[in-house]
Amino acid sequence: MPEAEEGLAFRDPAKRRGLQFAVLPMTKLEVISHQRKASDSHVKRVADSVDRVGFLAPVVVVERDGGGYLIIDGQHRFLAAKELGLRRIPAVIAPRDVARRMLTLNVEKEPNIRERSAVALSIYRELVEAEPELGEDDAEVADAVQQAHYVTLGLAYQASGRLAGSLYEPILRRCDGFMDEALAEALPIREARAGRVVEAHQLVREVTDRLKDAGAWHEFAGAQIISYANPLKRARKQHSFDQTFDKLVAKLESLGDHPEKVLRGG
Repeated sequence: MPEAEEGLAFRDPAKRRGLQFAVLPMTKLEVISHQRKASDSHVKRVADSVDRVGFLAPVVVVERDGGGYLIIDGQHRFLAAKELGLRRIPAVIAPRDVARRMLTLNVEKEPNIRERSAVALSIYRELVEAEPELGEDDAEVADAVQQAHYVTLGLAYQASGRLAGSLYEPILRRCDGFMDEALAEALPIREARAGRVVEAHQLVREVTDRLKDAGAWHEFAGAQIISYANPLKRARKQHSFDQTFDKLVAKLESLGDHPEKVLRGG
């Protein structure tokens, strides 16, 4: 029996855009490259569920230029189907213009800050390559990456895998918004900003090491060090990235040979 791909056309009841439902061959499906890393335990749970009740929740895909389809929502269902040896699975075929938004809004597994940043950076790089003259503050970019500082953190994570991004996020939210620059010009600025985050991270580690040597280290020392040096603790409005990190780095450097000042507060 042929593996026909003819499907049912319908309209999304919320946005009224045209969609199609079809049962697609597994050989024509591939998970999009900047999807979050799959969880083996979650794949097993999904496989157990499918084995018991069937494959009832379609994956969401977009057509590829060279043929076939990219899965933008449902990688765990796809991997579970692979594990079970299924030849075809149900899918909703969506317009390409919703693919980036789907990736950032995918709630199958709550992503942590590292995962959100990795996805945002991957999408950002794709936009830089496809539309280098597009303004970084364009709504399309904001819809795709959600928060500008995710891109900065994504670059910082690439430079320093041990970065504790969640500790810097409260500061970045206040000083690292979308820029009035074309994407091609904005990317080098983001790379420089990531460098400042890594610089601050290295200084925090140095202070942490000194606290360990003094027998004063504790589990939340990193957060306490950043809180001590944070120049925006009492600020209410957006601030300049460069000024903020100049002050942050200077405060961290000022600890010098007296890291115990952190334990007494700012």
